[in-house]
Amino acid sequence: MKDPFERTKVVLRHLPPAISQSVLMEQIDSRFAGRYKWFSFRPGKNSQKNQRFSRAYVDFEKPEDVVEFAEFFDGHVFVNEKGTQFKTLVEYAPSQRLPKSSKKDGREGTIIKDPEYLEFLELVAKPAENLPSAEIQLERREAERAGAAKEMIIVTPLMEFVRQKRAAKSGSQGKPL
Repeated sequence: MKDPFERTKVVLRHLPPAISQSVLMEQIDSRFAGRYKWFSFRPGKNSQKNQRFSRAYVDFEKPEDVVEFAEFFDGHVFVNEKGTQFKTLVEYAPSQRLPKSSKKDGREGTIIKDPEYLEFLELVAKPAENLPSAEIQLERREAERAGAAKEMIIVTPLMEFVRQKRAAKSGSQGKPL
């Protein structure tokens, strides 16, 4: 744990639930602009069942700025639009560590060079081929059926044999005894 004289991160508690980050930043920046290096705001919840206060975390450049900030904001009274008063509390943050900045993804910006993506872009850029209307498709099918029925008489050896048998049968039945 850091020595109290080395701690620079504080939490401002008991802020009104409806206060916005911009309103709070205006008040902090009016006296402490450029003296802090990190700021995080957590909005509250204002409901009849469960009211949560807003809070803000500030990490200052120097421990002396923390003392001055605490003298100014500890006990400071915020008044919301309904006239309710909120007396703020300044404490050292439980964790003095700052969140790490997210690492940049090595693949970021490389999609422009990806062959599959380029192929997709070419496919999207082509004009869409619209199918012919339902009437035109129906006319084409009817024409195919009509033309195919005339041309599509396929005679297999089995069919030829059956035809000859029928012809022989009908010929023998038609002869007088």
